Amino acid sequence: MEIEEIHDSLVNGQRHQMTDQIDEYGLYDFFEDYSTFLFGLYAETKNQYSYFKDAVVSYHRIKAR
Repeated sequence: MEIEEIHDSLVNGQRHQMTDQIDEYGLYDFFEDYSTFLFGLYAETKNQYSYFKDAVVSYHRIKAR
């Protein structure tokens, strides 16, 4: 699973799919790698933070159900 595919799922509102993809990628590696990916993709820290926060909150809300 590629980080870009997971990011696309988040951007397209497919959060349940994103959660499954994160699990497939490897939860313990994903968030650090995703932070690095966002840093390279977006110049503004605000955009990096917004997507990162959305992914973290969405993942934990879905998994806690």
